[in-house]
Amino acid sequence: MKVTNQTIFLIAYCLLYSLFGFSQKLNKEVKPLYEVLKNAEKQYHVTFTYANKIIEGVSVIPYPKNLNQQDAIAYLEKSTGLTFTHLTKKNILINIPINNQNLCGYLFNAQTKTYIEGAHISILNTNIHTTSNSLGYFSFDKLTDSQIIKISHLSFPTMYVNATDFIINNHCLTIKLNEKIEKLNEVILNNYLTSGISINKNNSIEINTQDFGILPGLIEPDVLNQIQAIPGISSINETISNINIRGGTNDQNLLLWDGIKMYHSGHFFGLISAFNPYLTNNVTIIKNGTSAQFNDGVSGTIDIKSIDKISDQAFGGAGFNLLSSDAFAQIPISKKMALQVSGRRALTDIVNTPTFEQYFKRAFQDTKISESLNENIKTNSNFNFFDYSIKFLYNINKKNSVRVSYLNVDNKLHFNETLTSENTSASKTSELEQKNTAIGVQINTQWNSKFKSLFHTYYTKYTINAGNFSVLNDQRLLQTNEVLETGVKLNTFYTLNSTIKLLNGYHYYELGVTNKEDVNIPIFVRTIKNVIRNHSLYSELSYTSNNNSTFFTGGIRLNYIEKFGNFIVEPRVNALHKFNSNFAFKIAGEFKSQNATQIIDLQEDFLGVEKKRWTLANNSNIPIIQSKQASAGFNYKKNNFIIDIEAFYKYVNGITSSTQGFQNQNQFIKTSGSYTIKGLEFLINKKTSNFSTWLGYSFNKNNYTFTQLTPKVFPNNTDIRHSISFGNTYTYKNFNFAIGINYRTGKPHTTPVENNPITFNQITNVINYNTPNAERLSDYFRADFSSTYKFKINTKINAMAGISILNILNIKNTLNTYYTINSNNTLNTINNTSIATTPNFTFRISF
Repeated sequence: MKVTNQTIFLIAYCLLYSLFGFSQKLNKEVKPLYEVLKNAEKQYHVTFTYANKIIEGVSVIPYPKNLNQQDAIAYLEKSTGLTFTHLTKKNILINIPINNQNLCGYLFNAQTKTYIEGAHISILNTNIHTTSNSLGYFSFDKLTDSQIIKISHLSFPTMYVNATDFIINNHCLTIKLNEKIEKLNEVILNNYLTSGISINKNNSIEINTQDFGILPGLIEPDVLNQIQAIPGISSINETISNINIRGGTNDQNLLLWDGIKMYHSGHFFGLISAFNPYLTNNVTIIKNGTSAQFNDGVSGTIDIKSIDKISDQAFGGAGFNLLSSDAFAQIPISKKMALQVSGRRALTDIVNTPTFEQYFKRAFQDTKISESLNENIKTNSNFNFFDYSIKFLYNINKKNSVRVSYLNVDNKLHFNETLTSENTSASKTSELEQKNTAIGVQINTQWNSKFKSLFHTYYTKYTINAGNFSVLNDQRLLQTNEVLETGVKLNTFYTLNSTIKLLNGYHYYELGVTNKEDVNIPIFVRTIKNVIRNHSLYSELSYTSNNNSTFFTGGIRLNYIEKFGNFIVEPRVNALHKFNSNFAFKIAGEFKSQNATQIIDLQEDFLGVEKKRWTLANNSNIPIIQSKQASAGFNYKKNNFIIDIEAFYKYVNGITSSTQGFQNQNQFIKTSGSYTIKGLEFLINKKTSNFSTWLGYSFNKNNYTFTQLTPKVFPNNTDIRHSISFGNTYTYKNFNFAIGINYRTGKPHTTPVENNPITFNQITNVINYNTPNAERLSDYFRADFSSTYKFKINTKINAMAGISILNILNIKNTLNTYYTINSNNTLNTINNTSIATTPNFTFRISF
């Protein structure tokens, strides 16, 4: 057969046409993945999240249009070899599959060009976490493709990184972080004792309850129990209603909740914190060098702030322990509005648990609630507590926001006595209620890039009411203590340049205190009400060097008290200098004053359970309390090894003997004086990724000076000369363990004269005492344990179960000893003892 040129041309034409037609058909079926994803987003109303590098160059034959969402995702996974993970119902994350890879990274400050130390890096929905070292380095073992890494630091916005990003960038990834526009105090010691506790440049201690780890004896983040792990902060009688900061009394602490002063802090008469920790964002503790914007609190400041950010997703949780149950939630109303709610109620009036029994014995020992002095009288009591909070968050626009906060705390005790004899039967019920209500409104305005303001107005009211009925003589005693404070505050913040910031402000408040007593036999009615109005102007300058090695804050507060016509000037200063990345030196000083204090009149105040009542200064026998304090120290950190040392001097003038709780020859003497403390605080802490151990030590020499008492100078009732804490925490997979001990020397104690303890006379018998506080009670020792286990119920619900044991060795520590004269005219010794071995259990879920 002869092949002509025409034949060859015809065959070539047909082949080219066929190839072209096949190519056209192929191009019609295969499409870039991003086009297929766009169609899927429209069809199924979902959103895909991915890095461009992951889908770059990936093509796929489109899935059949009749597939449902689940089958279409399965088809795309099989066709592309990528993983599709549901972050939410409508948000799907696309990753490159990786299996059990050892990944690492470096964190880098984009502004200062330095590595970031002390950042907290964790894997979402697991208990795996670590911190970056001095070179910004961190690493994880055996990550999978579906995991997401969270990077958080107080000075930088929180960042989320897909595990696959490490694969794309050859495993060890350098991550650049930009500093927050509203930069918080730079952390100099991170994960202090346990995760979530940090020391800032201004020497304040911050507890982030959302990232909080575990401490001995604590299975839930009770903020007022947490802070007692910090050197220099303790409770001489084991209650959070008597927290002593550097030897001061509890009423000398400024306690704030969302900027509102609280005059009551605890449930169960001081054994449990009254603030829900699960909607608390952070707690700041200041022992010295307080900002000029804060008033009151001559011993220290505890600033509790609830969550202030509006979340796109609703979140919340609920749980119970052997004392109470609670629930909380934040519910987004829109992109600009959200509502936070929380509530907690005691189970103590519903079920009797071993935990409740021990707490009851500790709270009501040596009172008429726990024991009757007459065998013909039968008693029973009913006790419960509750609290709830509401917060409304509204971001008007990018420059203006409003926050409204409300808190209600309540404790109720009903005590019934029934007298039964041959001829009569009578029953009387006594009642005691403590209540604190607080409401505040904050308006934040960002006027421009350098100037912003905060306007705050608030109302807080604390009331304790008691009705004490005697079944023996039909006597009735009614007692009331009411504290009411309203105030308005304006802060302005101006950024002069990259190193200098100015704070200026004005604070006005009106504080009224009412005390009532009403007795029917004999008839006696007394009502005392006092009011103080205080105006304050303050200004503060903050300086941070360009290399972040030097920090300085200096401020002054001018108080004017209308009632007395007094001006009180209060300078404040705080400074820190970092000689290198490991060593920093710090100093601080302050003058402070306060107008309200708690007096202790009688041992039978408010059924003998609550013995303190608030009263106002009158500038005569109850003066304004004023303090001066100075401190200096250093901290050293290297390779997760921390040493923190600080020495301090504190002088507090204007205290009265009736506020100190004397139970000796000075009990009924009313005079004013002062106390002086010289002290040293020391902590050494070593951490690894799973383990933390610490040793803390505090030394205090705390002496009263009362010129009208004999002797004039003697040890303070809170003079704990030596205090030691030793603790360990360990993390294994989803388990957390903590065990620790607390040891301190006994508190000062006054003993009766051994050979002549009582002077008998016709009017009243009197106990003869030796020199005040010349002796000490036996040393205090307690060991505590706690453990938690975190797990997932499903993809949306996390759960946690935990156990704790207080005083696992069941050591009977004597907290206080005092003496009375009994009906036989002999000496009666009364010992208040510590809580016995107390187990607790908790179970919680969160979403």
